[in-house]
Amino acid sequence: MLRRLIIVAWSTLLCLYLPAANAGGDTAPPAQSGGVLFKVQNGQHSLYLFGTIHVGTHDFYPLAPTVMHVLEQAPAIALEIDPSNNQALQAAVRRYGLYPPGQSSQLSEPLRQQVVVALGKYRIAPDTVAGLRPWMIATLLTVQQAESRGYHAALAVDNYLADFAHQHHQSVLELEGAAAQLALLGGLDSKQQHLLLEDTIKELNDAKSTAELNEIIRCWRQSDLQGLQALLDEMTQDHRFSGRFAKEVMIDQRNPVLAARIAALLSEQEGVFAAIGILHLAGPNSVPALLAQHGLKVERIF
Repeated sequence: MLRRLIIVAWSTLLCLYLPAANAGGDTAPPAQSGGVLFKVQNGQHSLYLFGTIHVGTHDFYPLAPTVMHVLEQAPAIALEIDPSNNQALQAAVRRYGLYPPGQSSQLSEPLRQQVVVALGKYRIAPDTVAGLRPWMIATLLTVQQAESRGYHAALAVDNYLADFAHQHHQSVLELEGAAAQLALLGGLDSKQQHLLLEDTIKELNDAKSTAELNEIIRCWRQSDLQGLQALLDEMTQDHRFSGRFAKEVMIDQRNPVLAARIAALLSEQEGVFAAIGILHLAGPNSVPALLAQHGLKVERIF
């Protein structure tokens, strides 16, 4: 389930093509915790680094008072991608997630039947996804399962932060951008994408998946980096393709890039609020650890 939740990082892109579940609900009381907050300093400037999660519920918001305070003071908010940059999102999806017109995936018959059954659980017609590459179908199924359990892509913390920035006339900076993110999945060859899709469908039917998803949400709500590190350690023991790809590419490969970009922002401007997926903040090779290795002062606020 962990690797499938990581894929939810790109769930915003699917909203351009497929309707999301209705989040509904009333405004929740103020949140008192959630996520993890670091302060990073280089002697001249300071920057705040916050851990997000890429799905959400109404009671996530508003974020913890400490987070809201530094967020309100920030001149700019830096996210992995700007979810309001529709032009860039659509271009990246067309390039990396969709087949050219008239072309479709050549799934084996057993896998095609598994996809049809999985889509049927969420009342999605197979023709709707005919033009999606296998990794996009895997992402769609991941998002739909999270939605069915009450965790909505539309309520992702990243989306909340982007909306906040636009409402308060703050600049939104991109640490990676849609093209850079989707190139990681779009670069998988056909066999690898089919393996990713197969693993995703297997996990949809895994009785442990609900408990694992709830545990990840709990770790975010309670700012539990040790709990997340335990989940990352479990992933290291996963020898399936999807597990290796999630750990080695989607986390380990991206962490140095994110750390370098955050360090550059720190040297350029005072008080930027940077937010990345909370899994990038856990462990000895995390973004905070890499920033400290660069000689920066890294202090955990909560």
